[in-house]
Amino acid sequence: MATSLPLSELINVQLNVQPLAPSRRDFGVLNLMTPEAGHVFNDESTLYAEYATATAVEQAFGSHSATAQAARLFFAQTPRPKRLVVSRWVRIKRVLPATQSKLYGGPITATLEKLKALSAGYFSIKVGSALKSYSKINLSTANTHEEIATLITTQTSADKLTLRWDASGQRFIVEADQAGASHTLSLMNSDGQPLAVSSTPSYLGNLLKLDSSDAYSVAGTDAVTLEAQSLTAALSQLEARFNHWYALYVVHPLTDTQIKEAANWILAADKKILGLTTSTPQHLDTGPFNVFKQLADQKNERVVALYDKNNPYAVLSWLARALSVNFAGNNTTITMKFKQLPGVTPHPLTLTEANQCKALGINYYTYFDETAMVAEGTVLGGRFFDEVHSLDWFFDAVQKEVAATLQRSHTKIPLTDAGTHRLLAAVEKVCREGVHNGAFAPGVWRGDPFGHLHSGERLEEGFYVWADTVDRLSSSDREARKAPPIQVALKLAGAIHSADILVNFDR
Repeated sequence: MATSLPLSELINVQLNVQPLAPSRRDFGVLNLMTPEAGHVFNDESTLYAEYATATAVEQAFGSHSATAQAARLFFAQTPRPKRLVVSRWVRIKRVLPATQSKLYGGPITATLEKLKALSAGYFSIKVGSALKSYSKINLSTANTHEEIATLITTQTSADKLTLRWDASGQRFIVEADQAGASHTLSLMNSDGQPLAVSSTPSYLGNLLKLDSSDAYSVAGTDAVTLEAQSLTAALSQLEARFNHWYALYVVHPLTDTQIKEAANWILAADKKILGLTTSTPQHLDTGPFNVFKQLADQKNERVVALYDKNNPYAVLSWLARALSVNFAGNNTTITMKFKQLPGVTPHPLTLTEANQCKALGINYYTYFDETAMVAEGTVLGGRFFDEVHSLDWFFDAVQKEVAATLQRSHTKIPLTDAGTHRLLAAVEKVCREGVHNGAFAPGVWRGDPFGHLHSGERLEEGFYVWADTVDRLSSSDREARKAPPIQVALKLAGAIHSADILVNFDR
């Protein structure tokens, strides 16, 4: 073909790749922090694990463990969030024993007869940096895969290696008899090639699938000492690795000092909640030495407390129900008052106890007439939890939506009134989501006036979003390319918790 000019000289087509928008946070993730190791926290690096069923937690920590008992209340609630995170707290110094290196082969495809036909098999294996070679391996007398493993082990045992047959996985596994990180196992060179020629019929590394693409090795570890850590140190360690959780419950009784430390850590964190169950009557006192009174006075609205005389994990059922809200749905926001707590036995309270709880914002689960229900659905200090939860969602959603608007624009958004309106539209989009899910609703604005909104004016949409003209920006803000401040008025939908009914009659 004769040389030609590219068609792009006439028509140039370019693809603008749309960047992914920042993902919104999940405000339904409960973090169950436990000092129990179970079968999960048996190495230095594992800080958390995720679970979808109570059975999975029982298998990981034991059916009689405190972690499993706590998780059962979470999974007994309906509806509830889909995710439960269990995280590690090294409350007491613990020594993790050294572990052995293992080399897991791929599923065997060679028949037993083919393996038995070998009378002079060979393979090599690296133990650490040392190369160990084995030859003249006779498998003709073997009748089972277990016997094959035993015959090969007669040669490898001198180097403290054992070959065993894994019937469930239909594979062979090589194990180092000595524990420690220096006894790693491999049938590969550093370039990823087999130590021996895999095409040779007598090469066992291939026949036993120890150097197949399905094979993998697990390095042994040296003994590790995990020093005891404070609760806040454990939280900070987890937060540095994994921070996609919203509510915290600690599977161990906490002292008043630990409660205050954990509550203050949560308060300083980015939109998180602490759940506590108390059976201590002194925690209902309004005296200055009560830690719950201290937190309420400090306006720590990040603590959900439940007074329950029998079940130390009762607040987990409360949290499971409260965190089940899907903010993307229609009329999905809830109030926690009137809700039931499956697995938790309601107990009678005196009016004095109930009033003490209300004064501090502590929840309780008791009978009203013959119906068991939660009261009052608040955080410490008396603010309703659904307000805190909904506003946490709103702040995050607005932040992510505005960031996505800036990020996903293929051209710059100009620092003009038209550019500002694009940001206003992003904020209004989230406001409408809040109206859709029931967090916000039309009503009279009683806050301070701003923009064109006056106090006492009705918010017909349930919200009002405003930004001043860029012409009033300071020179420094304009040079820093900073948009005018965006102000938002929100009318919370609230919820009906009580009613007075006046009956008039006439004879």
